[in-house]
Amino acid sequence: MLKLTTVPVPQTLQELDEAVKQFQTSDFSGEELIRRWQAIRDASLKEFVPEREGDRVPGEESY
Repeated sequence: MLKLTTVPVPQTLQELDEAVKQFQTSDFSGEELIRRWQAIRDASLKEFVPEREGDRVPGEESY
């Protein structure tokens, strides 16, 4: 039976940096590689993409 592992999503920039370094120097493959990439992607999006408030139109403050 296939053992599924859970990869925690990094919560801080330091954890994210460490996860990226480990990812770059690892020899992960298959589903493990994808899980780790997704955790790094999710942490990066959470850290660097601001949450939007409603459906705002760019520049609407200038009207």
